[in-house]
Amino acid sequence: MTPICYVSIIAQKPCYLPFPDKDSKTLGAELKRRRLELEWTQADTAKHFGVLKDSYQKWEWNQITPDIRKRKIVSQFLTFNYWDDGTGSLANRVLLYRIKHQLTRMDLAKTIGVSDSTIERVEKSQGSISNSIRFGIEIAIDKSIGAIDEK
Repeated sequence: MTPICYVSIIAQKPCYLPFPDKDSKTLGAELKRRRLELEWTQADTAKHFGVLKDSYQKWEWNQITPDIRKRKIVSQFLTFNYWDDGTGSLANRVLLYRIKHQLTRMDLAKTIGVSDSTIERVEKSQGSISNSIRFGIEIAIDKSIGAIDEK
């Protein structure tokens, strides 16, 4: 005969919320940190952004960057604009404008009347663009920002 023993083991459930290092400032770390603060799953967060869970995981794992049309809601989720480098450079102002208005490079290029490769060169600070095109981009963005701020 085997003895019957009634034993109860009581323990706290371990925490499965491995927060990223405080020093890590990658987009993935910021997303994961915020998600865990809200106690959301990756599936919950993906649903919030209107993307598949696999896509959201790739954001969190720094494998891909969210599409420009998702960056506005990502900024709202994080409670700050991850892409604002604080420089006020034309490159950063163009990117922030596109995020705010959820515009692809091609959409912005059509609006301003330049090529999408010009917008890409401006955002990446690569190559040179003429002063007249630079001035035209600055006017278009600043004029639009002013009109939006007045509303």
